[in-house]
Order: sequence, then structure tokens, then C-alpha cells
Amino acid sequence: MVICNTSIFDEAMFKHAWRPLIGSIAYAFTTSAQDEHVIQKAITGFRQCASLAGHFNIPEVFDTIVLSLSTATGLGDEGEHGYQTANYPVVDKENQSVTVSPLSIKFGHDYRSQIATVVLFTIANGHGNAIREGWTQIFEMFQTLFLHSLLPAPMLQMEDFLAGTTMIPMKAAAPAAAPERRPEGGLLSTLSSYLLSPYGNGTEGVVMETSDADVESTLVAVDCLGSCKLEELYGEIL
Repeated sequence: MVICNTSIFDEAMFKHAWRPLIGSIAYAFTTSAQDEHVIQKAITGFRQCASLAGHFNIPEVFDTIVLSLSTATGLGDEGEHGYQTANYPVVDKENQSVTVSPLSIKFGHDYRSQIATVVLFTIANGHGNAIREGWTQIFEMFQTLFLHSLLPAPMLQMEDFLAGTTMIPMKAAAPAAAPERRPEGGLLSTLSSYLLSPYGNGTEGVVMETSDADVESTLVAVDCLGSCKLEELYGEIL
């Protein structure tokens, strides 16, 4: 047997091993939420796989990494009808206005989701030209962040030839269907039915209450997303 220090077989070995390798790394990452050592090793594994995929020009690897990490971010288009807009409160804190929503609070509490988001967008920023199918997950996350006003300010604005730079309007959630009212019952029955209906209780304008802990979690979420350089990635595809 002759021992040779050669890299001639590296590409062939990686092409055969990358699918189960990424699957194993993703499994370790998603099932070890409290073990920081395993999480750091998984992050290193994702980055090294991305580096090898870029070197050997295997774009499928990037799509698989994006798909694996996107499920761990918690920023996908969840639910039957996806995320919808709502009347979330805006709080002025540390010389900035932040929108406090259930998503921002949850994301600010979830360390693993933050790490997955940072790693995903770091890889996407460095290898955007190699991503193919993975853009579907990336734009779903963009949509979710837009609906919760968590995108960078330039991504929430549009150029208007008459008004200049304005905020992009968001479509409000569809109101609930009005209940069927019976014609009989007199004035008191009709009035009570109206007061108890979704149109008479005034909940559409009610803003959710927030605590200091909710605001702090939202600030953590904003700082994390700020480190992802979302604006730079979006600028590359325009």
C-alpha cells in the first residue's frame, strides 16, 4: 500500500457524502437546542459544507442547507393561510422604533432560531449565485419579516415619483364574516346582536399589550436580524 497526500478524490467523495452529511448535521442542530457545543459544531459543519460546495460547484448543497436551516429559524410561512397583518404596537426604545409582535417576542427568546437565521443568511450572502430552489424559503422569510416590520427600513420603503420615499402599505387582515341576523326580535334584540358581533366590539383597533420583557426580546430580534445583512442580500438580486 502506498500512502499518497493527494486531493484527487476529494470531489468524488464529497459528491457521494454531502446528502447524508448535511442530514446528520441538521438533525444534530435541531435536536440539541440546549447544547451549545453541539450547536457550534453543527454551525461549523454547515459552513464547511458550503465552502466545499462552492469550491466543487455543487449548487444543490446550498439549496439543501437553506431548506434545513429555514425550518429551524421559525420564520417560514406557517399556518394554512400563512402569516397575516395585525395591529401590532410600535415602541420607541434606544432611539429607534420597534414593532412588538408575537413573532418578534418568540424569535428574541429562541437562541437556536437566531443562530440558524444568522448562519443561513451568512451562507446566502456569500454564495447567492449558487442558490437555486432555496430562494423560495428565503423569500418566505422575507415576507414573514415584512409583515411583522422586522426588515431593515430600506426594505420597508418604496420610491414614489410624487411623494418620494414612502412606507410600503400592508393589506390589513380580512374582517370576520358578519353573523346572520334574524329579522324578528325587535329593537333590543337587534341592538344586543350588534354589540356582541365582531363589528360592534371594536377589537380591530385594539393594540396588544406589551411588557418590558417583550420589548427587550424584540430588540434582541432586531439586533440579530441586523447582523444578517438582509439588505445586502436583497440588493444582489435586484
